[in-house]
Amino acid sequence: MIDKHSTVPVYLQLEQYLTGQIAAGSLRPGDAIPSENELCQQFAISRMTARKAVDYLVRQGKVERRRGQGTFVVQSGKNVRISLPLDRHLSSSEATLGLNEPVVNRLICLCHQAASQDIADKLRLAPGGEVWFMQRLRLVGDIPFVFEQSWMISDPFDDLSDADLNRSKYAYISRKGFTVERSEKEIRAELPSQQVRDMLGINRDEPVLHATSIAFLRDNIPFEISEIYYNQQHYRFTLTAARP
Repeated sequence: MIDKHSTVPVYLQLEQYLTGQIAAGSLRPGDAIPSENELCQQFAISRMTARKAVDYLVRQGKVERRRGQGTFVVQSGKNVRISLPLDRHLSSSEATLGLNEPVVNRLICLCHQAASQDIADKLRLAPGGEVWFMQRLRLVGDIPFVFEQSWMISDPFDDLSDADLNRSKYAYISRKGFTVERSEKEIRAELPSQQVRDMLGINRDEPVLHATSIAFLRDNIPFEISEIYYNQQHYRFTLTAARP
């Protein structure tokens, strides 16, 4: 079952074994797979090796971790993946068009604060200028997809409300007579903080895709800086590249 003398890494052998159990129906949608401790005992392997195999299954969307419960074979229809093109600026609502599950915005925080020097410089504000600070969790059905925190210019959006953010921020901006023209993003993989793990319901050792984004209105006016954390189990990024 596990050949420790094979040239195939042990964690990949374990991943292949568990994949076979799922394909054969021995592990069905909704079933819990053996815990890391149980896998260690059953196959005489290290906890790190067991975790690496399970992480690989999670990244493939075959199983999902549930905080405080264990790891389960993904239910039919729950392996939802969103394709997000890197060469286009899409809102979460636009990116999830075509999915059968509703997109839910859950507002965590909305308040005014003085901009830090870095935020003020990027938004072309005077030092200490007032900005909106907000934190939101986006879910598709009951699956947390994105956690973001943003700093947005207060003027001319002084009447921004909780209700606006629980619906669509970009719809609010459009009603105010503005058009979001583009964004500049820097994306990297990293191990998340405790807050991000709690929000996205992921394990400590699972990486997230972290984007720092500056969004611009027409006439090249920066209006928002966002730190966006994507649940990598449910996202794939695409890019159309043209030859020069």
